[in-house]
Amino acid sequence: MAIPRISRESSLHMRKYCGSANLLRAARVVTRHYDRELRDAAGITATQLPLLAAINAGANASIRSLADDLDLERSTVSRELAGLKRLGLITTSAGTDKRATVLALTPRGHKTLSAAYDAWQRAHAAITEEYGRDELDALLAETRQLAKAVKSLIHRDK
Repeated sequence: MAIPRISRESSLHMRKYCGSANLLRAARVVTRHYDRELRDAAGITATQLPLLAAINAGANASIRSLADDLDLERSTVSRELAGLKRLGLITTSAGTDKRATVLALTPRGHKTLSAAYDAWQRAHAAITEEYGRDELDALLAETRQLAKAVKSLIHRDK
């Protein structure tokens, strides 16, 4: 029995136009840029920064709400929060509902978030200067719209 194969042209087409592959590639490059600034200034990663910011904002007091808000798997959030706790940046406690974990920044967490914010601003300014403010704003708006559209597809298919 012959093994089905696609053409070289189909492979190249898929590589060029695959939203997942292209967005992941761009995300990895951008994340490395932010990671470099954040690691040097605050000792955290680009994945940890939005978690600290969300906890600081107070809108996401539980692992579940953080996962939902940031579109991350709960296991990923739990793993990252464990790292933040080991670094002494957050505290966890049981909420009024025993199934919920209440999250808060420690004084060290506030200091780290402040340093991270300064680093984030530098990293963001460098990207803005290189890529263009209007272009970046448009790209981010389009990316949010794409995520919303694909979420709609996912929920429709369930």
